[in-house]
Amino acid sequence: ADYFHIENEFCCFHTGLYTQRYKAIYACFDRNKKKDSLLEWYFRGFADELSPMLRHISPLPKKPSYYMTQYGVNYNPEWPIRVNVDHILGDEENLSRIPVNIREAQNLPLLLETAVELARRKAVVEPSIVVPQGYQGRVQYLLPICLTDMEQPDLAMTLTIMDGYYLGNTCLTLEMAYLNARLLSRPVAHWLTDIVEE
Repeated sequence: ADYFHIENEFCCFHTGLYTQRYKAIYACFDRNKKKDSLLEWYFRGFADELSPMLRHISPLPKKPSYYMTQYGVNYNPEWPIRVNVDHILGDEENLSRIPVNIREAQNLPLLLETAVELARRKAVVEPSIVVPQGYQGRVQYLLPICLTDMEQPDLAMTLTIMDGYYLGNTCLTLEMAYLNARLLSRPVAHWLTDIVEE
């Protein structure tokens, strides 16, 4: 029942697809009232979570989950990311890695948290953007963060594995992220390989 919602004359499920803004897309069906039909349901349309078709559905069906071991990564994109904004923006070294044109922005804390959430959603759709790195004998993950351009990462956030969530404590330049990831294996994520080709 977690993956399908069936109630009276309506049913829906999470397609595993996303809008351009990384909102989940659901397939919606109505019960077929035609007596001579062999089909119990007919397709009504696709909808995101804000659609009127899904207004009364709570909770929405979960996305079918597939483990990322096929990518050589055990990153769980469904886990939340807790961003230590005060540490990142209060630390000169971390702050110096944020693009200079937004460093003084009053909404920088909100911008950073929003960019991390969008990156998390993107990782649900494109798991290959998450890159492992070694740190003090443990595996962390590198997540590309887009602050000034939705298509071009400005920096990478390190994600420390906690108990059911990830902690984002540090920002790295893309060059630093490449070098750190390179210590484990040759990075294949485009956002890292592109900087080497430039």
